[in-house]
Amino acid sequence: MGMELRLIENAKESLQVTVTYPVMNQHVEQLIKRIKSMDIKIIGELEGKNTCVAIEEIYYIESLERKTFIYTQNQVFKTSKKLYILLEELGPFGFLQVSKSCLININVLDHVRTLFNSRLEATLTNGEKIIIARTYIPAVKQWLQGEVKAYERKEEVY
Repeated sequence: MGMELRLIENAKESLQVTVTYPVMNQHVEQLIKRIKSMDIKIIGELEGKNTCVAIEEIYYIESLERKTFIYTQNQVFKTSKKLYILLEELGPFGFLQVSKSCLININVLDHVRTLFNSRLEATLTNGEKIIIARTYIPAVKQWLQGEVKAYERKEEVY
């Protein structure tokens, strides 16, 4: 059984996504979350102007000196939202807490390597390096193992 992708251009219709699947599994759930995340935006301030930032453009979010910043590939936005609120809102869409003051978008994770002092270093696709504190390593490993399992199932199914 394979996966088929159908693209139909119709200027008279709004964008529609239909997902037909034989059984709901982690792979399908991840696909649905990614599709839903395309409509989610966070308000960030840049140069005194409020801007909508699509969550798929966010690489990481950091809280410094009681201020929260959203980092995209080329810009840094300030937000009034607290880190724990952003984690609640964005967690279902692949954002993980990796330290007391930082969330990363796991969808832009390139690789992880072990450092001394039982810490990990995450390298994002833009080359940015983020330290994963010891306390948060189990959650990151669990997510990574879940992705590996989902990938292995995908290979078996498709």
